Amino acid sequence: MNSPNVSIQYGESRNRATSAFRIFLAIPHFLVLGAWGSLAQTLGFLQWWFILFTGKRNSGLWNMQNSWLGYELRAYGYICLLFDKWPAFGDLPQGEPTSYDFLYDQKADRTSSFFRLIMLVPALIVFLVLFIASVFVLLASWFAILFTGKQPRGCFDFILKTLRYWLSLEAYGLLMTDAYPKTK
Repeated sequence: MNSPNVSIQYGESRNRATSAFRIFLAIPHFLVLGAWGSLAQTLGFLQWWFILFTGKRNSGLWNMQNSWLGYELRAYGYICLLFDKWPAFGDLPQGEPTSYDFLYDQKADRTSSFFRLIMLVPALIVFLVLFIASVFVLLASWFAILFTGKQPRGCFDFILKTLRYWLSLEAYGLLMTDAYPKTK
């Protein structure tokens, strides 16, 4: 079983001006994330039916969802101050310091797919705890960047770990994999 392989290159120096107004600069990405995310969820519902009837994932649905996850990594990496380069819209990266790899596995477990929403609950609770902690770490990181122009490595690592967990949770929830999300 596989999960998304995600990495972002650490760069200590950050642009103070773009970091200060990052939430406003990211508004277009929030809009695209919302619209494309709704499509990815709809595809997940269709994938659920496909798996229940065939025991296999549909590669076309999976590829569209995979494009979404790659973009989501870049957009949230930018929003969460993990890098300064404005991310490209769409599924192809254009020089962002990110790496995303996720291998397609056609075989799917019908039973775990059928009960996926129930099985997601413990992982969502773990994510909620990580998310709340990440908000405080992100605020600390934001202030550090504003005052020093540098992002502490510990803040970067924690936010990246939360983002990795979120992407693996989302891949599991969208039925792209049978691998249960784990903190790495």
